[in-house]
Amino acid sequence: MKLVLFVALVVLCGFAVADVFSQLQFMKIISPTSGQTVAAGDKLTIKYAMQPLVYKQTSNGYATSLVLNFHKRSGNTKQGLLENISPNCPIAAEQSKFKTYTKQWTVPANTAPGSYALDFVETVQLRRGKLTASETVKITIVD
Repeated sequence: MKLVLFVALVVLCGFAVADVFSQLQFMKIISPTSGQTVAAGDKLTIKYAMQPLVYKQTSNGYATSLVLNFHKRSGNTKQGLLENISPNCPIAAEQSKFKTYTKQWTVPANTAPGSYALDFVETVQLRRGKLTASETVKITIVD
């Protein structure tokens, strides 16, 4: 009986934590899409939308910084920073509507074909502290 109650409590806590963390995403990546193919030397459109400061009548916090990095990868493992695409992306949010930002970035011409990743690293200010969250978009460089 105790084991059943413990498992039920763990599952309930998992759902509660998952719900809280799903609310911490203050940015939505529009482009590039995961698995996108691009050639070395081509322009890549980077597009993301910032969540409004007040969303569904609630203010959960706001983004304080966003950094964008370019990595080589092997499987799901990043193998080192190749380029800091933008050390300080724009993050200003509007009061009650999404704000979209677009940046053009040229993939370095000497980039070898293979698997790469763009890392969006966001620092957010919550009511009682700061949190750093990151999202990785996997892309493939071709000849």
